[in-house]
Amino acid sequence: MFVIFTVICKMVFSIIRILKNIKDDLLDIISPKVCLSCGKHIKSETEDLICSECLADLSRVDFYKNDENVITELLDNQDCRIEYGCAFLRFQKGENTQQILHNIKYYNHPELGLKLGRIAGYQLKRYNRFSDVDFIIPVPMHPKKQKKRGFNQAERIAVGLSEILKIPIREGILEKVINTKSQTKMDKKQRLNNSRQAFGFAKNIETQDIENKHFLIVDDVFTTGSTMRVCASLLKKHLPNCKVSIFALAKA
Repeated sequence: MFVIFTVICKMVFSIIRILKNIKDDLLDIISPKVCLSCGKHIKSETEDLICSECLADLSRVDFYKNDENVITELLDNQDCRIEYGCAFLRFQKGENTQQILHNIKYYNHPELGLKLGRIAGYQLKRYNRFSDVDFIIPVPMHPKKQKKRGFNQAERIAVGLSEILKIPIREGILEKVINTKSQTKMDKKQRLNNSRQAFGFAKNIETQDIENKHFLIVDDVFTTGSTMRVCASLLKKHLPNCKVSIFALAKA
């Protein structure tokens, strides 16, 4: 009896495995998984959104490994005085990092921002970065632009970080009050003036529970630092006893 039962179980498991393979093959034909970096077909069940080769080929910066780095130095000035700043990837035109970030931002793949946020989170945790941060603040997007795009890429990256670092996200403190144009063709001074006009501290917000907290501002790309600088300055101005750190997924 036991032998018969064992044979039947093996047959059932074999049938289930065959049906699963058929289902996977059909899904692969109808909606094939492709790498959002190189465009190649992803066949491995363990890979998602980005193939292992492209993940390994991502151009990383080692800022998060060091107490001193160019981002912290750039924003360590009187008007914002951050605690610590770093980035995870290097953004260069023509490289796969650009392709990946453009896929997040312009080609409707917010889940890719979430994935990269998690990957960065593991590295930040490994080097004990931001362990004393109380809240993560994603750089806000203007409501009209967010409605049009459907998501805020900085918020998706922040959610990935939050899941790994176990730091809650706190939105509604900063807001983007002007729907500005792209800053890609602006110089450093123009970017700073543009950001100063665009962002504000939320009105009628209760500050008692956030006055002495440490905030981590998160954005997708750090170019000149204008956006981060303005956001940090706003927090410092309205919450004089707070601390501010910053993280960008990539440094241009």
